[in-house]
Amino acid sequence: MPDYLITWIHLAAAIALIGGLIFSQFVLAPAARDLASDSKAREVVRLAGRRFRTISWVSLIILILTGAYQMLNESGAARIETTWGVVLMLKLFLFVIAFGLLLIHDFIIDPYAPLSKDASPASVSPTISARADTLQKAVIVMTLAVLLVASYLAKI
Repeated sequence: MPDYLITWIHLAAAIALIGGLIFSQFVLAPAARDLASDSKAREVVRLAGRRFRTISWVSLIILILTGAYQMLNESGAARIETTWGVVLMLKLFLFVIAFGLLLIHDFIIDPYAPLSKDASPASVSPTISARADTLQKAVIVMTLAVLLVASYLAKI
């Protein structure tokens, strides 16, 4: 497969992940908060979150696979002794932090878990919602930091 196609797939996965996170955090969630008394709005956010979780994890897997391919194709430039290699390690470190935060958000806190039959959407703990919100903002910051480092990496 041509290198430019691998790069395009890598960028498309990053766009899907970061764009979805930003939309969810700054458009969907505030719109639902404005309709705080409407349980249907909270249910829409929960269902959208569950659907986006699949997209985000597929995007992450694509990012890992295409990133590994690109790193292995760099020949000796990816060595830690070079400036390029050091900046790449910073990018990978930031990515691992974002990955870990998203893992905690989606599978430990799990704000989009199906509700039990006797629970209402309004019964979701505000503490869990606040933690999930904070974690999602941290993931956005980390992924944007990865983009910043990646753009610097492209100029080296």
